[in-house]
Amino acid sequence: MNTTNQMLQKLFGNQTMQALGNFANARGVQLYLVGGSVRDLLLKRQTTDIDFALASDAIQFAKAFATSINATCIALEENPSTARVIVKPHDASETPCLSMDFVQFRAASLTEDLRLRDLTINAMAIAFENVEAVINSACEPNSFHVIDPCGGMKDLETGLLRFPSEQVVRADPVRLLRIYRFAAQLDFKISEKAIDFVTKHRSLLSNVASERCRDELMKILNVKKAHPYLQQMETVGLLTQALPFIQAMCILWRSLETFEKSPIPIGFQAYRNEINDYLREELGTEINRRSLIKFSLLLGDNLSSVGTHLRLSRKATQFMKRLLDGSTALKNENGQLTQKQIIRFLRTYASEWWGVLLYTAASHPIDPTLLEQIANTYYEHILPISKQGRLITGDDLIKNFNLKEGEQIGRLLKAIEERQFDGEIRTRQEAFDTVAALIQQSHGFL
Repeated sequence: MNTTNQMLQKLFGNQTMQALGNFANARGVQLYLVGGSVRDLLLKRQTTDIDFALASDAIQFAKAFATSINATCIALEENPSTARVIVKPHDASETPCLSMDFVQFRAASLTEDLRLRDLTINAMAIAFENVEAVINSACEPNSFHVIDPCGGMKDLETGLLRFPSEQVVRADPVRLLRIYRFAAQLDFKISEKAIDFVTKHRSLLSNVASERCRDELMKILNVKKAHPYLQQMETVGLLTQALPFIQAMCILWRSLETFEKSPIPIGFQAYRNEINDYLREELGTEINRRSLIKFSLLLGDNLSSVGTHLRLSRKATQFMKRLLDGSTALKNENGQLTQKQIIRFLRTYASEWWGVLLYTAASHPIDPTLLEQIANTYYEHILPISKQGRLITGDDLIKNFNLKEGEQIGRLLKAIEERQFDGEIRTRQEAFDTVAALIQQSHGFL
């Protein structure tokens, strides 16, 4: 048995799942594993987000179950009745955090409910009591246990994405983006008929909340190689429908491809671990620096309205702006920086200097020697000084020079800090001597 099978068995065989089965049986409720949970189970993919469907009131059921196991329940929607139960682990050996969504059928029957779902591969169900049998199947899942009205199992086997019907696109046009998201995540092909539906109904995307479009686009950008799928979207006119402000521009595919092929350029290989940690850090829900750099490369210098249009977080918007500003500054120097200019650059862009350099290297040739010099300067010069902290404080200036609180102290401290990072001052005594000299100099400084 492979490792993934063992993890699935552990997930569906744990105490919480056993308690859920007993609770449903006691209430006479038939539960079905549905949607993406069935898809991932058949693909033998690990997950901690599990979706269930039932014919009765899902919120009432979920609340009662959560109370019985001392878990958290959150009502998500009234129509259809939908709730989430979050189970925190009791110890480190258990699943990190288990999230279970319960939703009431959106139609008269389970089969009709499945036909309303976004894609055929997400339109399958398994009765809860049969889940273990499907997990234990050696290679091919037992189709007898899978409720599959739209042919999703065959599509999983052939790697094909289809809509169950044209109506599901009209019902929720964000599915036009979602089919490309799943193509990117699963490396599946989109059927010709589905592409025809996308072309026919792409204008409906303007009726979708921008946040939902943003979430789908960011999930595509999170994929290691997103540009082929984004290019497919552009070919059918879907990308410019989702991002209308880029219609008049030439999309910078080459820069995006360069970054996806080699996100860490020559000159930075020694810092691969640090860079990967940096890129993984999230600046919004499921939005990390890597995806934002890719998005910025896609848009080029056309960032003025993207944050507002897609309702990106303030952190994400500021990050993208700093990428563009920093890259413009580096390009204006034509890749020729003195040591003092490198220090100024590192201090100006602070925690985002990695992002600025990665963005610039993907969109504009930079000498690997300069990249290495900048990184070395940060770790060998800037970081030690930052950890050391200020040589003197405002209280020191008040005590030693009889100064009063105010702007004068701030200017003096800034001057000392600049000289400290430039390597002109290394000790407290040198800092005091410099302050004395500055005070003695022209009053124009102060």
